[in-house]
Amino acid sequence: MKSPSTTFSLLFSLSFLPAFADHPTLSLEDGSPGPITTISAVTLSEGALSVAQVNQFIFFDGLSDAELLAYSGRPDHVHSTDRVISSSLNAAYGMNDDFTLGFSLPFLWRTNLREAVEQRTGVNGVQTTLEPTPKHGGVSHGGGGHGGAPTRPVVENVGDSDGLGDATMYAQYRFLHDEGADRHLSVITGMKMPTGDTNVRANEGYLLAAHHQPGSGSWDPMLGLAFTQGAGRWSFDASTLYIFANDGVRNSNLGDVFNYNAAVSYRLLGAHEEGVAHREGVTHEHPTTLDLILEANGDFRDEVVESNLIDPNTGGNVVFLSGGTRLAWGHSWAATLSVGAPVLEDLNGIQSEPVMRLLFGVSKAF
Repeated sequence: MKSPSTTFSLLFSLSFLPAFADHPTLSLEDGSPGPITTISAVTLSEGALSVAQVNQFIFFDGLSDAELLAYSGRPDHVHSTDRVISSSLNAAYGMNDDFTLGFSLPFLWRTNLREAVEQRTGVNGVQTTLEPTPKHGGVSHGGGGHGGAPTRPVVENVGDSDGLGDATMYAQYRFLHDEGADRHLSVITGMKMPTGDTNVRANEGYLLAAHHQPGSGSWDPMLGLAFTQGAGRWSFDASTLYIFANDGVRNSNLGDVFNYNAAVSYRLLGAHEEGVAHREGVTHEHPTTLDLILEANGDFRDEVVESNLIDPNTGGNVVFLSGGTRLAWGHSWAATLSVGAPVLEDLNGIQSEPVMRLLFGVSKAF
């Protein structure tokens, strides 16, 4: 049966696609070490079912009020956010020993969105906050200046954006399985579907920009590769996944995404059978295990396009270095925890920079 690192890592990777530099995971214990967010090439055993609840928190260094005011008046609005949270329900089923089907459904939060907006002093001295000018085709309701003194910028608490995210269906096919060398190679393909909420509004009532919505409104195919090499208590994994973004809600395109990952895992505690690290059907007299995992997870995103105009304050490249652990027990349960920090940041324009990523999840195999 598949290891806690395999389905758990693929589902973990897919569950967090709407967030920046994210990943989900699902887990089945067979006595094998393996990664958390890097996708393992090992597929589920035939007839095996795995379900999981996985979570991700990305904490940002939000822009200060002074910084937002300094960037006000630009044709491209600058926003700040404190954190992005994803909580997902996932499931996977082994059609045969080399072919797995899976599903992921996330719920997303973006907290404390802020931006500089104009405030006009009315004829009677009444302060009126104007809604932001629609950014590159974004939707606004109201605003537009109804007389009064010249405008001046103020920082507005736009609010939070939360709701159901886009679901993902995927298939993983292992086309290389060298049991003697414990080497595996798989292809992953799937589709992100427009199930997410796209009508979340700001505190002032206007519709948030498309890239701040939980859902995209687009059908986005994906394609990737995963490689796993077992070596006794060690496992070495690498994976790539490319998401082809199509046009979605309100004539927007949120940009292609390229995830690239590498991981090394070590079985610190618990039973391990030398030479059969990823063999299907492995059982042990003492199933409780503890793995240590070190990963590098990269995330490259294109800039957002709205109404045929590029938003220069979106997209870029981030690489997280993460340390994690997995506790598995009873041949059916597994709990995973990973903490990471960015070691490479190359963001476009003016954006809130990520400072930490926390991942955790629990899975059950049947």
